Amino acid sequence: MRQTCRRRPGVRAKVCLLLALLLALLSPSRARAEPFELEGRPGELGAVIYPATGPGGHRVTVVLHGMCGEPLYTCSHFAARVNEAGEHLVCPRASQRCNGGGASWAATGFEEQIERAVTRAEAALGPTVDGSHGRTLIGYSLGAFRALEVAQHAGGKYPRVMLVGARLLPSAKRLRENGVERLLLSAGAFDMTFQHMQREAQRLAHHGMSARFLGLGKVGHGLTPSFADYLSEALAWLRTPDVPVTS
Repeated sequence: MRQTCRRRPGVRAKVCLLLALLLALLSPSRARAEPFELEGRPGELGAVIYPATGPGGHRVTVVLHGMCGEPLYTCSHFAARVNEAGEHLVCPRASQRCNGGGASWAATGFEEQIERAVTRAEAALGPTVDGSHGRTLIGYSLGAFRALEVAQHAGGKYPRVMLVGARLLPSAKRLRENGVERLLLSAGAFDMTFQHMQREAQRLAHHGMSARFLGLGKVGHGLTPSFADYLSEALAWLRTPDVPVTS
């Protein structure tokens, strides 16, 4: 049986597994499949994976956590809704360890590292991966900045992108050139990025992007249990193809 946090030996592995299960039980966005972890290797990121269940191929959603975050915790807010949408969830772990715990994204070199981590995850998931529709990319806080850079250089790998809680300045031109078809910006009403992301979504839509802003209710910058209530709507919009305008 695959085990969460299997990179930690002995008693620490058991403690880590119990904590992971407790997080899953307490979260309203409880995942339906047991997560498993790919160990990090020299120069390569580790990743936590929540596999989709059911027959057939499944698309892949990639989530990038925030500053000094942990993919297991961050992705506990995403896992159930992503799996219910019939998609695998892949959550790479950033390369720079924080003194107080968690990890942060490096300023450079992260694009290649993220791609290698996702490729390894898809290889571990095997023939259950459906890559014919591209991947969905979601970034939270600092992870949103890194996700935007990935999307603007991905060459069509991520047609669907969601960015949460960050003062970003996306380029409609670069996004279109790199195959981004839908962009969702999102923040809570008490998040200092709320109005900025709202304006950016309007600006991008004015420049021809299929862009939208989604408010997350009366919450601040952190991910809260209510986030799952908005995620289903977000994922449904991202997966809905635009209907060509006919004269």
